[in-house]
Formats: sequence, structure tokens, C-alpha cells
Amino acid sequence: MMSRLFMFAAFIFAASALYASDAPVKYKMDYCDTVRTYSMYLPDCIGEGAPLVIYTHGYGSKTRWRRDMNAVADSCGFAVCYPDGMPDSRGKDGWKVGYPPQESMVIDEADFFRHLLDEVTSKFNLSRENVFMAGMSNGGDLCYQLAYTAPSLFRAYGSVAGLTFEWLYNNHSLSLPVPFLEIHGNADKTSMWQGDHLNTGGWGAYIPVPLAVAAVAASNRCTTMSVDTFPTMRDPERIVTRTVYGDSPSGCDVVVYEIEGGKHSWADKDVATARILWDFFSRYLR
Repeated sequence: MMSRLFMFAAFIFAASALYASDAPVKYKMDYCDTVRTYSMYLPDCIGEGAPLVIYTHGYGSKTRWRRDMNAVADSCGFAVCYPDGMPDSRGKDGWKVGYPPQESMVIDEADFFRHLLDEVTSKFNLSRENVFMAGMSNGGDLCYQLAYTAPSLFRAYGSVAGLTFEWLYNNHSLSLPVPFLEIHGNADKTSMWQGDHLNTGGWGAYIPVPLAVAAVAASNRCTTMSVDTFPTMRDPERIVTRTVYGDSPSGCDVVVYEIEGGKHSWADKDVATARILWDFFSRYLR
């Protein structure tokens, strides 16, 4: 009996250690007059000067999709930083992109991420040049916002279910070419594929996803467009349409994956989201 108890305890300990090794470690950073927090995932095999992916979470949702990103980080040798957003008037943590409850938030997101990149790359001996941003929903909205307002901050941007708001589109110009990827379901009722000019969803008016992507491609001076399709992973009757805008003078492609019938999600049941993001980012490594 004692030996069985010992073996059971050893199994639980080993399983706990395995799970713990997969969990990002939490850190604090002084920023302006606040203390900000972020989590880091560093694969065991990672080397000095490795690339870094910053993942910006959805509105009020922080820990989902981490296991997916971490698994690709393990296999490809990059670090992942998971910063925490700031609370709005509803008490939900997020990124300031113009939602009505965020009006009282006083923060310059571009400035925050400059400080975060300086801290993280220095503390963990990571590349300051090979830094990329991936974001889901509210975090995807921020990808568009920073591509417009601070395009040189990251080497490439990857949005999942993100939006370009009309205030951004109408009042800012894309000043530099940026590689940009969008993964989006065309049945998304939260971040609608066809846009929401009348603000029926309450997030603020935003433009259609195809227009948002095409605007970046036009700014990059892409000169070609290619389209291919393939079935989703969970349902061969539904298709994914991949459109690539390429051959820009800067080499900055723009790619959009339209998932037929896809809802508001990380889309990992339909496509290999984290792998697609990294495969796109890795084309822009220096």
C-alpha cells in the first residue's frame, strides 16, 4: 500500500511539474506612476538573442490560447510575453482602442509597449530587433492601431478577429510599410466581417475586415493578389480563403485568412492559428 501511495504521489508531483513548466511566469514592471504586470514563456531550448512575440489578450480575457502559443514557441525557439491590459470603467482589463468604457483610460499604448520591449528584451537577453505582435479581438484591434500610429514598433503584426475603427481609418495614415496578417471568421458576430458603420454592437463604428486589410496592402504598395482555398480542420465542408497581397517594394506582404462560418474565436479548431502566425512572422526575421 505504501509503495502505491508513493508512486501515486510521484506521479502527481511529475504531472504538476510538467504543467508548471508550461505556465508563463509573472513579472512586474514600473511604468509611469503605475505597476504593470506581464507573464513570460521561455522554452527550455531558447538561446540568447532569440525572437520575441508579444501577445495582446482580448477584452477581459487573458489566459486563453496561451497553451497554443507556447507549444509553437517550444518547437520554433522564440519567447512569448503576455502583458496585462489596464482596467476600464467596467473594471475589465484591455487595450485602449476607443471602446466607450475606455474613455476614462489615460494611457499611450505605443509608449507602454516601447518600455515593455526595452525591459523584456534586456532582462531575458532577447532580440530587440526581432519583435512581433500577435493579438486576439481587443488585442487584434491594437495590432491595427499600432500599425497606423507606431508602425516601426514591431517587425510584423498578426491579428485574430481584430478591427480597424473608423476614427483610426479616417484620422490617421499608414506612414510605413508593415507586414500584416489577419485571421477572421466571416460569421463573427462580435467583430463583424462586414464592419459596423452604425455601431450596432456598441464597440464603436468600424470598417469591413476586407477593407481594413486592403488599406494596409495599398499603403504597402502591394502589386499582386493571389487567392487559394482549403478546408477547415474540423469540417471539410467549410473552407478557408487565403488572400495574399504581395510584391510590394518593401517586401511587406499582407495576408488574410477568411474562415467560412467562423465565429469570434482564436480559430484554432479551424486553422493552426499559432503556427500560421509564427510562419508569417519568421519571414521577417533579421
